[in-house]
Amino acid sequence: MARDIQDMRAIVAGGGIGGLMAALALSRRGAVVEVFEQAPAITEVGAGLQISPNGYHVFEALGLGASLAEIGTRAEAVELRDFRGRLVLRLDLGRLGPAMPYHFVHRADLIGLLAQEATRAGATVTTAARVARSEDTGAEVRVHLGDGTVRSGDVLVGADGLKSVVRAELNGPEAPFFTGQVAWRATVPAPKAMRPVATVWMGPGRH
Repeated sequence: MARDIQDMRAIVAGGGIGGLMAALALSRRGAVVEVFEQAPAITEVGAGLQISPNGYHVFEALGLGASLAEIGTRAEAVELRDFRGRLVLRLDLGRLGPAMPYHFVHRADLIGLLAQEATRAGATVTTAARVARSEDTGAEVRVHLGDGTVRSGDVLVGADGLKSVVRAELNGPEAPFFTGQVAWRATVPAPKAMRPVATVWMGPGRH
């Protein structure tokens, strides 16, 4: 029989989008949640994100549909263009209808919303706390932090990023591995009159 989530002790390694979303969902179901983030603060630079209808409905199920709409922009289309600027394909997102919203949102705004709501739901978020290793005793899971502190719980959620300690312990240190592909990101001021269209520029062997 599956154990009830009510009062389950959950430890979340990582305070990014995945970790905070997991913390919020578990807290809303009655779990006692601790989030450990190695950065000194819950902040995020970075770039814009596209949240598809599937993703939006997760936010809606957590009661954050309206909040996502406030911090984001309802998308109009996604366009694929070649490196000369010629239109290859246009995905008209308006055709999805009002029940299937597609949003653009800045990563920092999304992190701020999730951190606020996870804390409001009862999750404890500790920063400057690096998960160094974990162990499963059979009766509980123990998390060893970088400062020597040990925390125990019933379940551990690994959301500690690209160099995840939890993932490496489960799948080995070579998962994932570097494929040689690199993405460069930047943010630029967006004029208010700019159309809510995401453009993918495609060139030989890259985009």
